[in-house]
Amino acid sequence: MSPRLQLALSLAEQACQKIRIAFAEATHAVNYKSPGDFATATDQQIEFAMETELTHQFPGDDMLGEEGGARRLGQAAATGYQWIVDPLDGTFNFIHGFPYIATSIAVAFEGGVCAGVVANPLTDEYFFAEYGSGAWIRVGQAAPSPIRVSNCVALDQALVASVLPSAKQSSFETVLAAWTEVARHCASIRRTGAAALDLAHVAAGRADGFFVMSLGAWDAAAASILIREAGGHICDFNGGDSFLHTNEVIAGTPAVTEALVRVLSHHSRAKPR
Repeated sequence: MSPRLQLALSLAEQACQKIRIAFAEATHAVNYKSPGDFATATDQQIEFAMETELTHQFPGDDMLGEEGGARRLGQAAATGYQWIVDPLDGTFNFIHGFPYIATSIAVAFEGGVCAGVVANPLTDEYFFAEYGSGAWIRVGQAAPSPIRVSNCVALDQALVASVLPSAKQSSFETVLAAWTEVARHCASIRRTGAAALDLAHVAAGRADGFFVMSLGAWDAAAASILIREAGGHICDFNGGDSFLHTNEVIAGTPAVTEALVRVLSHHSRAKPR
């Protein structure tokens, strides 16, 4: 395990501890960023703590966070590494006490994700992967176990996870059309409100597929290496590799991913690269 993945796991553990405490207290200072998009003091405090520790251990790395945007860590020369983090995915769930939330930390080198952690603070599950080393789950401090995507080979048998924006957002009708079309082809859709955790569940074989039309890189980056190392596929709506840039994401077993591309490609708002 590389030093950066070791640090990512440590940061995820620290984040999970803070999230559990704040979740139990159920008193949150909320910042309304846009319709259906929220942040709390917990989101901001965790990202700041991550930035502080990363700057200390890996100055010269870059960081992209949901709360703080893109920045260089410290004053050292650029290393080519970037940390892509969502300190608390599922903030609206968190605010309401709905127990489906996550923290997500990815490590990229020269644009390619090479390691990642998605952690569920309420179940103490840590999903992690590193390029060429497989995908794993650790519960608490128990020994890690390998994870694989499911054996699902047909979309009409697939449990598919997704995201549906607030009806107040301008994208709602466009997304709803794609959602409806997938619903006609798959066995069932789940909309649980924390995309990074949805994708981790795909990697662990708990869901067969995933799609979303507007997903921040901080929600998809760590999970992308989980999916690939667990034997799945992840791509944009055109079947390409630009999902961190287009924010249109499809993932799942190889067969389900291919089927979702066929259903969703004409809904893409991005030009194929």
